Amino acid sequence: MDNYRCFTQTKNGKPRLIQEPLPKLDKIHSRVASLLCRIETIDGLHSGKKGRSNISNALAHIGLGKKVITADIKSFFPTTTRLSVFDFFYNTMQCAPDIADLLSKVLTYDEHVPTGSRVSMPLAYFANKKMFDEIESAANECGATMTIYVDDLTFSGVMLQKSFAGQLEVIAKKYGHKIHPSKTRFYGANEVKLITGTAIKGNEIAPRNKHLKQLRGELSEWLESPNKDKKLTNCVLGRMTYIGSIDSRYKDKARSFRKTHSNNR
Repeated sequence: MDNYRCFTQTKNGKPRLIQEPLPKLDKIHSRVASLLCRIETIDGLHSGKKGRSNISNALAHIGLGKKVITADIKSFFPTTTRLSVFDFFYNTMQCAPDIADLLSKVLTYDEHVPTGSRVSMPLAYFANKKMFDEIESAANECGATMTIYVDDLTFSGVMLQKSFAGQLEVIAKKYGHKIHPSKTRFYGANEVKLITGTAIKGNEIAPRNKHLKQLRGELSEWLESPNKDKKLTNCVLGRMTYIGSIDSRYKDKARSFRKTHSNNR
């Protein structure tokens, strides 16, 4: 534990404990992460992969007539145990028992996958691959497409039923995880679906209304600021750039904003 810097980070108004490996340990974590990312994964994994993102995750569920279920694995990294990591290296990677044990200890914090390491995302996926494979198999039986973005699970299909969420909970529990009860959502075919930071309806993808509202508020505050605070400027530019990755009309706005701000410096 002395090899980590622990601190609290607030996201969406909620505090989250971060365990970040110190430089020497970070080199080991980064090297293992680099090696793990070379292993082929299921096509539905959209986190920690080159060319994939939360947006590609959402785009996988575009299509007329599709129903959607979105779900969240509660405390995904803290509930991915060292024993699960050991099982991956020993049984899947066929490492010797002592090597698998050493790796499981070096790559975890307080008996679980750390929340702030470069290895966290790929390691949590592979340590839980048996669970994800079983969930994907159940989704295929329902004729549904499954995608994974860190701890967010999304399912879509014309024949998908709301009852599939119960099946999902049973499988997650079998592997020591819990589906967040208040974050599971079923969307009918004609509803706007909120999927990993985007809004999907039929064959169209759009920014979420709340993100557009946040941009308007931040931009208004920036315009009224006499000193054009750098932190606020970066916040506006970041939000505009993100929205531009979903709606191309905002790409030009982001480019213009960046150019104007650059000229004022």
